Amino acid sequence: MLEKNIQFDHRIIDLKAKPAEFVEKYKRAGGTGSALVPLLEHGGQYVIESSVVARYIAQHVGGPELYPRTAEDLERIERFLSCWTDVETTYYDLLRASSDAQVEERRAVFVDRLAAVDELLGARAPFLLGEDFSFAECIAGPWVQRFFVTLPYFRGIDFDGVLRAFYALPGWMHAVRDRASCQESICPEGEMLDAAKRYYVSYLSPGATGVA
Repeated sequence: MLEKNIQFDHRIIDLKAKPAEFVEKYKRAGGTGSALVPLLEHGGQYVIESSVVARYIAQHVGGPELYPRTAEDLERIERFLSCWTDVETTYYDLLRASSDAQVEERRAVFVDRLAAVDELLGARAPFLLGEDFSFAECIAGPWVQRFFVTLPYFRGIDFDGVLRAFYALPGWMHAVRDRASCQESICPEGEMLDAAKRYYVSYLSPGATGVA
């Protein structure tokens, strides 16, 4: 929404005490089970699931173009999102590790999934579609922000050091992280760390910042 320069109301939902109004809207959107965030309300419609919300805004909300213009670029984004889902999954697995051995094992898998993204990015810069910032970066942005904060704090991992092993990933991640809309919408580091500890982290790696 910030990329499209559109005014909107942003409401924070307490995941442990979700308002009844939010839960009802989630059900109207077709959601089942525990009501998940985010939820977008637009023109009397309710849209749920992060990637679906980002795609909907890119296609149906006015403002600067975020949706690809060609079938080739759309296919590229779909391939990226498939790879990125694996990155997200292995990142959370790494946060949930309960021993040094698990940390090392899951770190290797996480880095392997990052390698697939690096290969897909190739020589394009600074973004997936070259100069055009797309809804793919909108989806990835919050996780990129978290990697730089949570991995050193909980796992003692120098994430910039990890990135040095790749070709395109360092420039892309820094371009996404430094994007004005990403900077404006970033969650404060303290809240980010508190949320990760509340929902994912029970074991802190020796030497991690959070141990001090």
